[in-house]
Amino acid sequence: MKVKLTENAEKTFLQIISRYSNLKATKFSNQTISTIEIIVQNNFIGSKYKKTSYRKFPISNQVFLFYQIEKQIIYIVLFWDNKRNPLELDNILSS
Repeated sequence: MKVKLTENAEKTFLQIISRYSNLKATKFSNQTISTIEIIVQNNFIGSKYKKTSYRKFPISNQVFLFYQIEKQIIYIVLFWDNKRNPLELDNILSS
C-alpha cells in the first residue's frame, strides 16, 4: 500500500517536533516511521475513531496518529497531541 501525508498531517507533525529537543525530535521521528510501518503491515490495527472513517494509533503516550484508508492508499491525516482540547479534534476531523 502507498502512504500519503495530508497537508494537515505535515503541519501537525512539524508543530509537535518543533517543541522537542533534537534528540527527542529524532526519537519521535523514528517512532513515527515505525508506527507507519506497522500500519502498512496491518491496515486496520488502529482503533476506529467514533463513527468516522478515521482510525487512530498511538505513536507515544501523548501523541496519536490519525489515518484513513481509501482504495490502496493510507492517508496520514493528523498527528494529535493529547494535551490539546478534544473538541478541537472533532472539529478538525469533521471538516
